[in-house]
Amino acid sequence: MSDQNSAPLHALIVEDNRDLARLFSDLLEVLGCKADIEWNAVAGLEKAASLRPDIIFCDISMPGEKNGFDVAREIRAMPDLERTWLIAVTGYDNAETCDQAIAAGFDRVFAKPVKFAQMQAVLDDVRGKRRGAGQQPG
Repeated sequence: MSDQNSAPLHALIVEDNRDLARLFSDLLEVLGCKADIEWNAVAGLEKAASLRPDIIFCDISMPGEKNGFDVAREIRAMPDLERTWLIAVTGYDNAETCDQAIAAGFDRVFAKPVKFAQMQAVLDDVRGKRRGAGQQPG
């Protein structure tokens, strides 16, 4: 088990804003993660199914046929991804959006811009396998 805990976490970022996604990836790598990026929900779902990452950071509001809520619902329906943490990332920091995100299957909701301390705390929780802590304040 110690080998698993010392292995870098694998994160997937699903975000249509390329600059934000790259910044997010860089921060995750500084925090000891291997990070992949997908630019839309459909590609994110495909990548999640093939990679089975430890954690997925997903924008809620993306253009295209699916949004972040769809991603969460579909990830939660995949048996191979039942242990994957889902973090909603949103520019809409209000109670209704947070409630919808948690109901869709996200473990936490982070308002943009995501703070370094939030990322570090959730990665510590993933490493410690603590789930179900609900939403984090923005």
